[in-house]
Amino acid sequence: MIVLRSETSKILEKLVKELKYVKHCYGCEGITEKDNPYHHPSIELTQSCNLNCLFCYSKLKKVKRGIYGNLEECEAVTISQYGEPLLKYEDVKKAVQYVKDLGLRVDLQTNGILLDEDKILELKDLGVDIVMISLPGIDTYKKLCGKDIVNRVIENIQLANKHFHTIVRTIYIPGVNENDLLNIAKLDVDEILVHHLIIYDKKIINSLNIDKSKIGSLRDLLLTVYKMREINKKTNITIKGCLLKNIKEFDSFLLENINLDVFSEVPDIKREYKKLPWEE
Repeated sequence: MIVLRSETSKILEKLVKELKYVKHCYGCEGITEKDNPYHHPSIELTQSCNLNCLFCYSKLKKVKRGIYGNLEECEAVTISQYGEPLLKYEDVKKAVQYVKDLGLRVDLQTNGILLDEDKILELKDLGVDIVMISLPGIDTYKKLCGKDIVNRVIENIQLANKHFHTIVRTIYIPGVNENDLLNIAKLDVDEILVHHLIIYDKKIINSLNIDKSKIGSLRDLLLTVYKMREINKKTNITIKGCLLKNIKEFDSFLLENINLDVFSEVPDIKREYKKLPWEE
């Protein structure tokens, strides 16, 4: 029997072989062979945020301030996975100093709104290694995040990229922000990480007018990343490491036909907890 491979299948196989992990993923159990891997430990400072992103799960789960994970058995620490850490800027500085004193990598995750040159230079001096800035859209930013401040975020991304290894974190929302992603691809940054949409509340589908036929399509996520990489061959544009690790051995049939599990329970933090050392 002769099996003809489509051009799309060839693109998908070649793309997955070429995709690289973002720097943030190195040191994370998610790209290892370990069963039930944990992500990097994190330091959570606040669940408050100055945005109201429609796809965010942070407000659906109660998280205490503190350290989550064993910092004696890791390579990197994320500040933070819930809320906007720069709303507690003095705590951010204390957290960075604490982690650097342990000799670990510091990855700061932020929406970028409160960054400015003074903070960037101060955080650089303290030893922040990676800055990850969320940018889910450009024309759709206000619709997705609730505020019309995308120009400020883009300016701060460009400013951060002068001083840090900078990763733009975005999200593929079918039928909503495809054109935005192609424009985000033009940004001059070190890396762009494209997440697939995980839906925790089905009401989001109606509020965003999502293309239901493409929800969870691995094929469409990868083809979007392919288009972005064709626009910008300098920047590492890729998908999240734990997903990439799991699809590296997929053949073209699986890449074209498997859907991702997009409806999910809000994730629990499984790592051990302890109080912030400067509050004990």
